[in-house]
Amino acid sequence: MSKLKLFIVEDESIIMDYLEQCLLDAGFEVVGKADNFDSAKKLVQDSKPDLLLLDINLGAGPDGVDLAHFVNQQLKIPFLFVTSNTDAKTLDRVKLTNPAGFIMKPFRKDDLATQIELAWHAFQIRKSNAGVVFANSVLANTYFFIKDKQKLVKLAYSDISYVEACDNYSILYTKESKFIISYSLKHVEAKLPLKDFLRVHRSYLVNITQISQINPKSLMLMDGKEIPVSEAHRAELLKRVNLF
Repeated sequence: MSKLKLFIVEDESIIMDYLEQCLLDAGFEVVGKADNFDSAKKLVQDSKPDLLLLDINLGAGPDGVDLAHFVNQQLKIPFLFVTSNTDAKTLDRVKLTNPAGFIMKPFRKDDLATQIELAWHAFQIRKSNAGVVFANSVLANTYFFIKDKQKLVKLAYSDISYVEACDNYSILYTKESKFIISYSLKHVEAKLPLKDFLRVHRSYLVNITQISQINPKSLMLMDGKEIPVSEAHRAELLKRVNLF
């Protein structure tokens, strides 16, 4: 498998150098760097990266959000924001670009690599028009299909132990496997059978038939996985299980 080709847009040279070293250490290839909007536009088109890492603050003139809009319109490749800009106004602008991820500075090297891998995987799923295909048939209440590489795999709803949110996509866990899909947790929740699945945390849906133990702030699944339970969802959880 060839290395993932990345391009960095960052206006602070020290951070740019550190970011590049993190990527190289993680096994990625850095095909270009830029510290402002205009040079990034030209160099990104010339270097043809697989994925971009964008800072938001690029000094005077257009910023990383403006560059993201250009990428969406002209290049159609995935990008992640790597930034310390987290104010509400900036986040509202970021949402309109539909980024593949959002990494806050300062970041951990392993978290950076994980976010890049997940973003690339989700992009590949979207590009192949796959993701999840919920069956429009009499059996729609029992199964669905999910993309796994070049094939569609049939999964029963009962196969799912839990679902975890990860930025703009979700991870479905079964006893044997996990599948990354390009749908939000809210979208997945709306598709899963209400009688069997329950949101227990802003980042987790669980199959209530798989619960083996409920603790004050978490629950245990039959496979031994511990899932956090938020106070806001605990009351509904207790309503849904049989208490003696």
